[in-house]
Amino acid sequence: MTWLVLSNGAEQNLAGPGALQARYTLESVAHQLAQINRYTGATRRPYSVAEHSLLCADLAADAGHTPLVQLCCLMHDAHECITGDMASPVKWHLREAWADFENPHARTLRKHFRLSAAFVAHTRLIHHIDLMALATERRELLPYQPGVNAPWPVIDTPGQEVHAADGYHLRSMWREQRHWTEWRDAFLERYEQLGARVDAQARQWREARA
Repeated sequence: MTWLVLSNGAEQNLAGPGALQARYTLESVAHQLAQINRYTGATRRPYSVAEHSLLCADLAADAGHTPLVQLCCLMHDAHECITGDMASPVKWHLREAWADFENPHARTLRKHFRLSAAFVAHTRLIHHIDLMALATERRELLPYQPGVNAPWPVIDTPGQEVHAADGYHLRSMWREQRHWTEWRDAFLERYEQLGARVDAQARQWREARA
């Protein structure tokens, strides 16, 4: 068996030519991301990929980045509806084997949602925002203690530190009490909002050049 049954009932192939045929919808992506926990469940409360994705979009918005960058940040882990959220240390252990599995699915999903070029253009920026989210999540949600637990090279390397964002309280009551379906719906709503803004800016650009 080399396929998954998605929340929309479609069968998504994991290998071979069929893996390049996207069977998911935006609704199935949001549905599944809202139920996939990050950090292998080690957080103080359930914390989904959908909530992480919304945090990344919020960080991009607060930094004044374009709606297109915000949309990419929202969708940067969307392929995990297929691959699952693998802890980074496990990815590093598996090395090429994991990359050979994950990368084609990430590229296929981004192509499906017409974001391939934007991801190529903004790869470093999206990655930095993802690391800011990581640092914020570690501060807020993980039982990590500086000086007790080992540093994380990806955000703690001297001279290349990535700091947690101020003003984000991931243990607030409204976050903790939010049902997974609300995170799903928030993901869908943000996608529609940002997609509309991206389309409007594209129309304005075309009209200006006409």
